[in-house]
Amino acid sequence: MKKITSLLFSMQSMGMLILIFAASIGTATFIENDFGSTASKAVVYNHPWFNFLLLLLAINLVSNIFRYKTYKRKKFTIFVFHVSFLVILLGSAITRFVSYEGVMHIREGKTANTMLSDQAFVSIDMNDNKETVHSNEVASLSVLTPRAYKNNIDIGNKSFHFKAIEYIPNAREIITEVDDGIPYMILVASQGQQGRQTYYFEHESSRELGAFKINFGNSFDSTAINIRHANSSLEVFPIDTIFTMSMTGGANDTLSPFSWHPFEMKKLYQTAGLSIVLTNFYASGGIDYVPYEGTDVTLMDALMVEINSGEKTKTIALRGGKGYLGESEFFVFDETNIKMTYGSKEILLPFSIKLNEFQLEHYPGSMSPSSYASEVTLIDEENNLRKDQRIYMNNVLNYRGFRFFQSSYDTDEKGTILSVNHDYWGTLFTYIGYALMALGMFLSLFMGSTRFATMGKKIRRIATDSKTTLSVIILALVFSSAPLFAQHNHLETDKI
Repeated sequence: MKKITSLLFSMQSMGMLILIFAASIGTATFIENDFGSTASKAVVYNHPWFNFLLLLLAINLVSNIFRYKTYKRKKFTIFVFHVSFLVILLGSAITRFVSYEGVMHIREGKTANTMLSDQAFVSIDMNDNKETVHSNEVASLSVLTPRAYKNNIDIGNKSFHFKAIEYIPNAREIITEVDDGIPYMILVASQGQQGRQTYYFEHESSRELGAFKINFGNSFDSTAINIRHANSSLEVFPIDTIFTMSMTGGANDTLSPFSWHPFEMKKLYQTAGLSIVLTNFYASGGIDYVPYEGTDVTLMDALMVEINSGEKTKTIALRGGKGYLGESEFFVFDETNIKMTYGSKEILLPFSIKLNEFQLEHYPGSMSPSSYASEVTLIDEENNLRKDQRIYMNNVLNYRGFRFFQSSYDTDEKGTILSVNHDYWGTLFTYIGYALMALGMFLSLFMGSTRFATMGKKIRRIATDSKTTLSVIILALVFSSAPLFAQHNHLETDKI
């Protein structure tokens, strides 16, 4: 046992742990560059194995302090170095397990006192009419960890198992033909001066398109343009005259109001400034999700969760992710009411921030942003404080342990997105650790018992010995050259 302990807490083990730590940091850097910060946190920084590595480093440092008695006066600088690393590790532990960060979104003229957490959670509420159960678990999902969520919940005499089976970042909805699906239709519509937009209609749903309303399903709405699926085809029931024009060269037609007419694909339907084209219809459709590769739009992520209870299985799609509250899904499974949400947690702040104006500057002759800033007012009713401040790239709002950084902005340039960090104690201990490290480096240059001081003495001794040797060589050369000068002078005299 003593041999194992000596091996685990030896200087060789510490060197190996430091090498593993350096390799881990390097790997995390490459992962973040290729897959984003979420993936690097999921695989390295927030993973239990990395926390265990840091714990081993801390234990090794403490054991070596006592093993080599670095707390003694002669080894004081080494002791300072060891303590500085321990304090830095303590600061990182506080940052990891106590502190939190997130984002705050504010529109111009509006006031906000909440932030969304940087981590995403899967929230589950269950009720079987006798008992209510709530669960809120962190889901560290990324393209490298698409199934990093599992949860088991017991309610009544039933046991439910939840597990992630697929994760789609920046997910775009598409409709495909599936077994046991429901009717879906896709319309392209424009109204007045507005451009064309694509609309998805699920069976038994309705949507307002400006001054018009379209209802899709068997339920009839007297205030809307009704479209139904009957006899394996679509029919439309207009409330005003509709003019049609075939986009493939067919004849034009007029549809009278208050009666059913065929609703066909690739045909233009116009009424009172509204233009509609049916582009796709799925008699048995289902929603699927694919990653959106473009950079012009940021969409919510999609998480597919499989639920098991006894012999029953159900798959549910959750829209949300980091930076979003997420869309709640309500359903009944195995005679239990379930509500699920995938998204960030809303955190209440002890003060408010009002966005007075968002400012964006462009490079001359282009639309590329050169700089952007937020003119805000800090409002703390508890301390009777109102303070105006400008937040931009190198100017941070620091108040009550919270730090606000300018992060991004809305595409219409009427709103700001601030990164929020609450890590007062973690940052403080980290800075103290760096200060102790600098102190150790300073002392190592001047204290007589350090290796640097010993090396300095040897260098000075070598320099002194070198000067003495050089002086002897010079004197030897001088005295050895005297007879030569005399002989030279004698020869010159003989010549005379």
